[in-house]
This record gives sequence, C-alpha cells and structure tokens, in this order.
Amino acid sequence: MSVIDAGISTATGGACVGTAGVLYLADRLPGLSRIAAKVQGPRAQVLLVLTAAIGLVATPAGAWWNERVTAANTWAASWVGEWTGIALTFIPALVLLLMLISDFRQDNVTGRTLLLAATVPPLTVTIPGNAGAFIADALGFIASLIGGVIAWLFNIG
Repeated sequence: MSVIDAGISTATGGACVGTAGVLYLADRLPGLSRIAAKVQGPRAQVLLVLTAAIGLVATPAGAWWNERVTAANTWAASWVGEWTGIALTFIPALVLLLMLISDFRQDNVTGRTLLLAATVPPLTVTIPGNAGAFIADALGFIASLIGGVIAWLFNIG
C-alpha cells in the first residue's frame, strides 16, 4: 500500500469519526436533535464509526497486525493445533458482525452498537493467514472507495 493510499484511508477514518462525534452531540443537544433525527442520526453514526474503523485498519498498521497474528498463529499451531487461531479469531468476529447487523436492522442503535462497529473491522484483520490478509485488502479497497467518493463530493480529487 502506498503512502498516499494509507493517507487517504487514515483521513477517511478521521473524517468519519469526527462526523460521527458531531452527530452524537447533535442527538443530545435540544435544538439540534430534531434535525439529527431527520438524517437517521444513530444509524449514520454506526456507518460512520464502521467506516472510520475500516479506514484505520486499511492502513499499513492493519497489514502489520495481520502479519503479527499470522506469525503467532504459526508458532502456536505447533503445540495447540492448526485451526485454533482461526477458531479464536474468526468465530468472535463472525458473532460480533452478526450482532452488529442485528442491532442495525432492528433500529436498536445503542452504545453497544457503536462499540461493535468500532471493533468488528480490527477483529476481522486478526484472522490469521491469507483470509485475514484478504479481508484487510478488501477493507482497504472499501476505505479508498469511500475516500474517493468523499473527495469527489468536495471536488478535491
């Protein structure tokens, strides 16, 4: 990943988490809560936090983290078992993703939902091996795509 792509991913993550913070405050302020309700504030916050986490995981730090987890999994597989690392990371990531989708679809957006949105992308990158590397690359593509759309909207790209 080039420095420019990493910068775009980081900037996308920062912009999204900042916007989510503004929406969070707008939901709590008496005069702005009516306006925030019109834009589906809580759901937008979840999508923004999820995008921010994806953007930050899509940087070289996410690839580095996946490499470290894969190395630890390779080391542990010699005495624990080959599929243990995948079971310890894939199953929790899948369960948390399903919880996030459930909360989002039921319009039950709470602090837990925001925490899930922030946790799921980093947890998916901890899946060892090629699966985790593929997910990290896919998340990087999504972050770059969203960053490109944002740049297009503001006529900066």
